[in-house]
Amino acid sequence: MNLYQEEIKKFCEERNWSQFHNPKDLLLGIVEEVGELRNIVKWEQNPEILKEVMLKNKKEVEDAVGDIFWFLSLLANGCDIDIDNAARLVVEDNKKRFPIEKTKDKHTNTHLGGHDGKY
Repeated sequence: MNLYQEEIKKFCEERNWSQFHNPKDLLLGIVEEVGELRNIVKWEQNPEILKEVMLKNKKEVEDAVGDIFWFLSLLANGCDIDIDNAARLVVEDNKKRFPIEKTKDKHTNTHLGGHDGKY
């Protein structure tokens, strides 16, 4: 378990909040925070302007990202999942699925000519 995942677990245990952390509500919390990020960029299509919008709203973006990590940590803790290990497994899987020699500078979406047909 990483440092913050551990800290969030301790914080909630001290307050006996685990009783309120069911998977459905944690997932809804994640969705709500993703929706807040979406609201920042929903009308813009230009990728360069999108970057500017995200930077201009950095505090709001940072807050939403932190809240997403909070909910994700609670969900992972409830399922006895180490977030660092889960991320490591995804990186290793993606290295196999998307080898550099076949995917560098190429889109990975199969509908756009991507390499991997997994999804």
